[in-house]
Order: sequence, then structure tokens, then C-alpha cells
Amino acid sequence: MKSTITIKDVASELGIHHVTVSRALRNTGSVKQETRDLIKKKANELGYKPNRLAQNFRNKRSHTLAVVVPNLRSNFFSKFVSDFMEIAQEAGYSVMIFQSGEELNLEKEIIDSLIGYRVAGVVASVTKDTIYENPFDILKDENIPYVFFDRAPKQAKAAQVLVNNFQGAYDAVTAMVKSGKKRIAYISAHYQHKIFLDRLAGYKQALKDNGLPYREDMIVKAGFFMKDGFGQAKILMEKKDKPDGILAFRDEIGIGVIKYLKKIGARIPEDIAVVGFDNDPMGLACEPELTTVQQSIPAMVASSFDLLLGQIKSDKLSFEKMIIEPKIIYRGSV
Repeated sequence: MKSTITIKDVASELGIHHVTVSRALRNTGSVKQETRDLIKKKANELGYKPNRLAQNFRNKRSHTLAVVVPNLRSNFFSKFVSDFMEIAQEAGYSVMIFQSGEELNLEKEIIDSLIGYRVAGVVASVTKDTIYENPFDILKDENIPYVFFDRAPKQAKAAQVLVNNFQGAYDAVTAMVKSGKKRIAYISAHYQHKIFLDRLAGYKQALKDNGLPYREDMIVKAGFFMKDGFGQAKILMEKKDKPDGILAFRDEIGIGVIKYLKKIGARIPEDIAVVGFDNDPMGLACEPELTTVQQSIPAMVASSFDLLLGQIKSDKLSFEKMIIEPKIIYRGSV
């Protein structure tokens, strides 16, 4: 017979998540009273005894911060992590890095595990499928401050540092219009996350404000990689009424577009202009170099760290939102 009963044992007996059991036994979080009573009854039946020493150790905050990102393959996220580590270390903090791989369930596991690591605070950019803030409630229950950057859940109440994605797309379309383009297509994402919806909205508004019609057939959706941009550019350029400008929702897509356009002998930007998002260094390796919407990573890093540090020092969670304005970096593709 097992000598020590744990929270996970209680959770297994009831067929519920161990985080729910933890919240119920500590009288924190949003657990229904009926469920709370059931958990406490089962814990008593099994002879569960809280490990006070472990709890005290867990509740003692460290000088460690956690950064959670969808992936480190992206230059945007790897650059953010690198810059954040530098500023945090200068302030006397160590940093733990976690990668969700754009997987919602893995993201939840990572957030749950941060309690055990006794982190002082968390900065996170959520997965493409993280629509609501619920997975982060456990941090709130433990009074661990967290800040969302770049991507935040819908109607998030935590502190946030976001880019004005609407304005970035709007400015990109306007730049192509000023260069004489009138049939501007948009390669968007399949996902319904706010950043992608905001970019689509900015694209539509720019067309309207510049007296150009919005055409559903000029919108195509792609994955995240160069091959996706290549494939979607092929679809657009095989249309009877071909576009003379293409906005890509990320630079890697834009690079794939340029590769296809060069394959078919299209002149860039004379025949067709191309603009990407993120200011990825790979855009400099194109011929011509890719014009892009730059999101200021240094500003995002500094703002995220300041918001997090302010919460740590005050021992209070804040709900401040900061918006970073993007900038067009003009190169050879417009």
C-alpha cells in the first residue's frame, strides 16, 4: 500500500485534473462548491495529508522568471527571448525558457509546472489556439504576476504588451497603393487569433480608405512557412485578374511569395509589390530584399519587463495594456 497520498492520487480517484484538486484543498480558485466538497471528502477517505514543508518551500518566491513562447524557430520569438534574458539578468534575475510548440495542451502543462518552479513572474505569448485566459488562472491563484506579449487571449485581464497589428497592415497596404498598386491581395493565416484578425481588418480598412474594392477572391490563407507562401502565390498569380501587390502576414510567407514570383519571371516591384511582417533577417537575403512591417522587439521587451517587475515589487497583479506602434521598413520589394 502506498505510504504517502498525493494530490494526483486524489485527482486520479475522482477522474479530474490535479490542479482542480489543489485549488479545492487550498480554498483558492473557481471550483464549484459541490466539486470542492467531493474532493475534500475523497482526500479524507484516502488519508491525504498536506506536506507543509513542501508548501512552504513552494510558496517562497525565487529570483527566477519564466518566458513562454509558441516556438523558438521564429526570429521574432528567439530575439525577444534573447533580449529579455539580457535585461532580466542585468536586474539580478535568472530566466527559464519554455516552448509550447503552438500546442494548447502543452502550454497548459507548462503553466501548471511553473508553480513548482516557484517563479517570481511570467511573460508569455500564447499559442495560435489559446483563445481564453483560463489556463493562466492557476498563476493568478498563486499570486504569480504574468504579462502577455505579442499574442494575448481574447478579453485577457492580465497585463499586456501588444503590437498595433491593425495599423501595421493598414500602413503596408497604403505603401503599396502609393507606389501605384490597385489590386492588392492578402495572404492571411488559417487561425482566428486576434493578431491575425487585426491584420486582416487593417488590410480591409486600407483598401476602403484608398478607394479600392475589397475582393474576397484576393484573400488566401496559408500556414506559417516559406513553402506556404510559395504555394499561395501560385494560386493568386493563376487568377485571371492577377494582383499587383501582395501583403503576407509574416516575412517567411513573403519570402516564399518572392521565390515563386521570380520563378515565373515576374518583376518585383515593377509588376507586383510584396510586403511581409516581423522584420525577419531572412528578408535581407531575398533579391530584391523584402519590405516589411517591423514590430519593435526592444520596446516590447522593455515594456514587458517593466510591467512584470512592477507587479513583483508591489506584490499586486496589474491589468495595464501597452500598445507598440509598428513601422514600415522599406526595401526593394515595394
